[in-house]
Amino acid sequence: MTPSAAAPARGFVPLYTLAYCGLFVAFMPFVSILLQVKVVAIDPANRVALLGWAVLGGAVVASVANIAAGWLSDWHWRRTRSRRLPIAAGLLLLALAFAAIHRAVDRTTLLVAIGFWQVALNLMFAPMVAVMADEVPDAQKGRVSGLLGISHPIGVLSAAAVTVPLFPTEGTRFAANVALAALLIVPFLLFARERGAGGGGAPIGAETAAVVRGDLIRAWIARLAMQVAGNGLTAYAFFHFADRWRGSGDAAGPVAQAMAIVTAVVVVATIVAGRWSDRIGGRKPFLGGATLLVIAGLVGMAVAPGFIGAVVGYGIAQTGLSVFLALHSALAMQMLPSPETRGRDLAVLNLTNTLPACVPPLLAALVPAGAGLGAVFVVLTLVAGLGGGTALAIRSER
Repeated sequence: MTPSAAAPARGFVPLYTLAYCGLFVAFMPFVSILLQVKVVAIDPANRVALLGWAVLGGAVVASVANIAAGWLSDWHWRRTRSRRLPIAAGLLLLALAFAAIHRAVDRTTLLVAIGFWQVALNLMFAPMVAVMADEVPDAQKGRVSGLLGISHPIGVLSAAAVTVPLFPTEGTRFAANVALAALLIVPFLLFARERGAGGGGAPIGAETAAVVRGDLIRAWIARLAMQVAGNGLTAYAFFHFADRWRGSGDAAGPVAQAMAIVTAVVVVATIVAGRWSDRIGGRKPFLGGATLLVIAGLVGMAVAPGFIGAVVGYGIAQTGLSVFLALHSALAMQMLPSPETRGRDLAVLNLTNTLPACVPPLLAALVPAGAGLGAVFVVLTLVAGLGGGTALAIRSER
């Protein structure tokens, strides 16, 4: 690594963090609110089935599109040492995709438009993730991964922003969604300077390469397992809280308030953990500690008899999940075998984000009828333990 590439360019990290948040703004309002509204508008009688097909078909397209976009960004990076062009193209296509979704009038056109939207989104997502590996040195990856933890809350807030009375129609909401995403992403495209500060260009021997390949497989399994635990927790947390709510009225308000508090705690904890992992110089101790938090939180949710106990367990589990996933990303990027295939390799790792979409129906099939949601959280505890144990089995930490 040359001295000039010892750190990212000035202002790069803030611009990158904002752009990464822009990715979440690009999809969270749609998947959490706007898609459901569109489905009801097209086929209210079969809304559940149509939404299921939209989610399943979107996940399949996303899995393929992300790998293809990663490969494309690698090809472009080898020629220009930049990944901004694919991101810019994805942003433009995202606007066209939202227009297509708005104009969809039946099931077929909606599903095709959603597939187009997934292609556009992943054309941005795959190279944006790879940019961190390109530009952020290993000694700073924990800090930046922790900062990226704000992306999910920003995405949640953007879902509320595009549905305010200022945007009363479907068309204005889609336009607002695109505009908010562009507001965060375009400054990165215009002003960020890529200088290859991530390093990783030194060749490795055959024996070391074999170890790294094995560790990347372990990293993939570990992340998949922890994402499964996280998806299951998200899918069933509200039902679990509602079962334990003993106050007046329904549980929606108190649950929303509790989740907002938990989100604030999680963001702070993830940022702090990322900085500490950089100072210590290792990720695995934090992965182990985060796994213990996930296990403790899920067990707490399973056995807590009241609402407050369930909320505390949920907060502990979500904190562990956020820290684990952030620092797992930092560790996985450090292990990538070649800078020339970072986009493709990270896209394969990203399959762990789409495959867990099948978790809720699988859990419903595995847990005996009448066993209660406590049994669900016990199963998720075992899955999280598998993920954490696999991560700790990683042998290389470069």
